[in-house]
Amino acid sequence: MVSILCIEEKSNYRLIPGLDLWDKDRNAYNFSGGQPVITHAPCAQWSRMKAFARSNKAEKELAYFCFEQVQKNGGIFEHPSGSSFFRVINADRKKIRSVNQCWWGFPAQKKTLLYFNQVEPLSFPVNFNAVEYMISTPKNKHGRNLPEMKKAERSLMPLSFCQWLVSHFEI
Repeated sequence: MVSILCIEEKSNYRLIPGLDLWDKDRNAYNFSGGQPVITHAPCAQWSRMKAFARSNKAEKELAYFCFEQVQKNGGIFEHPSGSSFFRVINADRKKIRSVNQCWWGFPAQKKTLLYFNQVEPLSFPVNFNAVEYMISTPKNKHGRNLPEMKKAERSLMPLSFCQWLVSHFEI
């Protein structure tokens, strides 16, 4: 079994049977270990946009706890590209892979960093679907106007991305 720490209320992980899910109500701090983890620690305090985030020390500390669980139990730590977390903790760069969630069908460019510990990354999918939205910038590099995604949709990961992460472990 694999545990998924810090999932959102509407997370697509809920559609995958056989997972040990930890949301706000269940509280990841109650996770006692013993099995691999995939963590999605809150990122607002670490992202490129952290200057605009409401300060939340408890949320910021949760990233340290999640990373510790990946170190102890093996697994994958996910954070957005541009997160300062990996630099602050001096993470081994050889264990970090950059992916783009549009490869798994996310409708906008969403670059993501994955830290792998005691598990090797599987091959990445090839996807030629056109990006339909921007996360927050009204124009892309080519000058085309694309609609902006709704704020509530930005953090939702595609089911196929969740499945790909889980596929690194036998469940």
